[in-house]
Amino acid sequence: MLKKKKLKFNFLFYDYETFGLNPKKDRIAQFACIRTDINLNIINKPIVLYCKLPNDYLPDPKSVIIHNINPYIVNLKGIQENKFANYINNIFLYPNTCVVGYNNINFDDEFSKFLFYRNFYDPYSWFWKNNNSRWDILKLVRACYVLRPDGIFWPKVNNIPVFNLEKIAKINNLLSYKIHDALSDVYTTISITKLIKNKQPLLYKYFFKYRKKKELIKIINLSKINILVHISHIYKNKNNNISCITPLFWHPQNQNILVTFNLIKNINFFLQNIKTFNKLDQKIIFSHIQIINFNKVPLLLPFNILSKIDIKRLEFNYIFYVKNFILLKKNFLKIKNIIKLFLTNFMIKSYETNIYNVDEQLYKNFFPNKDLLKFKYIHNKKFIFLKKLSFQDKRANILLLKYKARNFPMILNMKEQKIWNIYKKNVLNDNFIQNYIFKIKELLKKKICSKKKITLKKLIKYIKKIF
Repeated sequence: MLKKKKLKFNFLFYDYETFGLNPKKDRIAQFACIRTDINLNIINKPIVLYCKLPNDYLPDPKSVIIHNINPYIVNLKGIQENKFANYINNIFLYPNTCVVGYNNINFDDEFSKFLFYRNFYDPYSWFWKNNNSRWDILKLVRACYVLRPDGIFWPKVNNIPVFNLEKIAKINNLLSYKIHDALSDVYTTISITKLIKNKQPLLYKYFFKYRKKKELIKIINLSKINILVHISHIYKNKNNNISCITPLFWHPQNQNILVTFNLIKNINFFLQNIKTFNKLDQKIIFSHIQIINFNKVPLLLPFNILSKIDIKRLEFNYIFYVKNFILLKKNFLKIKNIIKLFLTNFMIKSYETNIYNVDEQLYKNFFPNKDLLKFKYIHNKKFIFLKKLSFQDKRANILLLKYKARNFPMILNMKEQKIWNIYKKNVLNDNFIQNYIFKIKELLKKKICSKKKITLKKLIKYIKKIF
């Protein structure tokens, strides 16, 4: 654990290896992190942790053979998920920390949020409390390729850039890369960050500054109709991850979200086809707007940031965007009002909470303050007191049952034990197990190395042992 001395600004580089790709359902296998100072010098020993598997979950076989971490490894080396969550929460909350990884905002950070949610920790405070923040080096890499690619070798397939961590590390001779190992990924991410900082210091400084929402908001001026460059994976590598947007308004239900019009879209088509807000209109509206979450460190820049050299190199259709922007400007109020009215009335269907879906309902709403105060008792008192807790939000009551069953099964009463056994029997029913084993056997038929075959056979052995 980090020594208790006051730190100045520091980076916490981290990575997960997971037992699947879905943060709502899948579990973390391995965690690794390294803390550096602002100049990317390592200041603490690396930390590697494994997390034991709960008995109501089986790993995705494809993920298991990718990183070769099987259930026996995590259950032997790992700690229970409640302790695992506590440990990582403490690491993340250390003051003046910028939590950073490679594609962490869309992947690892989502696993962190659902981990904290299941274990009664605040899923969000770790990236703003104690003067903390977060960043994503994959975003920095994309921005570097688009704006200032010189000094770095870029792997390409059919002349389309590939932003794979391993491939970038290999082509730039950074480190001896060990594929799909959390600690290796962390070291490699630090090396790529250093490479960009050394080769393109002004670009690095710009995006480091604008990782924070309060700085980024300064670029947005909703009192004027303007055009911004937006760099994002949503525009695909073949389009150089770049487009232009015009800010419209802050989302009526979430002030962290900026609603913008994507200027690559046909404005005349939009105006001619939006009539009655039916399903077709809904599809058209969502295809023409771009939702930008300011908590996810978006890459936004003034339109004039692109030089003539950039425009030519990127084959960026400058004239098209300008013409489209002029047309949007003429119809701005009409377009803005149409979209605002739609989003104000558009409601995502909310499903009733039950024991089968509660793990996935982090984003349903925020917990009431009364419940948040009670969450502290779960971590601060002996687990025997968990019997006496009840919450206003139905999710918390069901989560507490699952929390106890996964971490402290010995304290379940007869009623809770019966509910848990029925739940497990339904989730891991005979059909599920048969299909699961069938998938493993199908993978064994493929041309894979002997090490992966051994891993899959261990997975079958694990299933037979627990069932």
